Amino acid sequence: MNPAISTGGRAAPRTSIYPHRSVRSLRLTRGRRWVSWGVAVLAFLLIGSFAAPLMALHSAMADRLLAWTGIPNAGWEEVAVFPGLEPGRAPLVPVPAFAQVTGGARLSLILGIVALLVMTGRYLLFRNLGNFLIVLLGASALVNAAFDTFRLDARVFGQIWLRQELLVWMLMPFAGVLLFLLPQPRLRVGLAWLALAQAYGFLFSVLRFVFCLGMLHYTGLLFMPLLWFALGALSDLLYLLLFFSISVHQAAGHLWGGRDTWRLQL
Repeated sequence: MNPAISTGGRAAPRTSIYPHRSVRSLRLTRGRRWVSWGVAVLAFLLIGSFAAPLMALHSAMADRLLAWTGIPNAGWEEVAVFPGLEPGRAPLVPVPAFAQVTGGARLSLILGIVALLVMTGRYLLFRNLGNFLIVLLGASALVNAAFDTFRLDARVFGQIWLRQELLVWMLMPFAGVLLFLLPQPRLRVGLAWLALAQAYGFLFSVLRFVFCLGMLHYTGLLFMPLLWFALGALSDLLYLLLFFSISVHQAAGHLWGGRDTWRLQL
């Protein structure tokens, strides 16, 4: 890791390259790495061991929110998630087919496309994303009109949701090693960020799940592609990146101190 030492006017060959400047100030000792990966493996095993109680808590919180928001639910039914990590519980919220969707739901889809067209014309940075969302909504409208009697069972949706989120919960500790534990100069701070991200991901999953069920109940499958794109795995990635950005900002302030050029001059 040391600079090449000049011998006889020639640079001595190096057996390794300089570490990147983003990690040059971090004390990545062997013990720190072993502890970090050990924490990730332990968290992975604990989540796998208590997968069924975690999913039961997820369903219980979702049931409270469904009742509070007035979304009808005929009950909960056990579903298979992964072998050895089950059972989960999925709701029995009624989801109408396109032929049964109200005119207000169809109008909201048209108004959504119009709003996206206006935004893409006004904001250049939003154009690519806006066009993609317009394509999603347009394709959804065409498919629903062609198969107007097809309906999605909320039980199947709940099963798919639990499978995705359980994978996220179990893999997040390994991602947290790279995002929170190793970049933080103090291990306890990294552990706190990892625990906070894990807890927030669980609560955020409940909120997104209930919101998707409400949209499915009132609008059928009209907004399903948009919902899955915006509130599926992409949401998990975005909140992880948000927590990572805040934790790195905190770690940088601890290592190098605040920069006066970034402070607001009053």
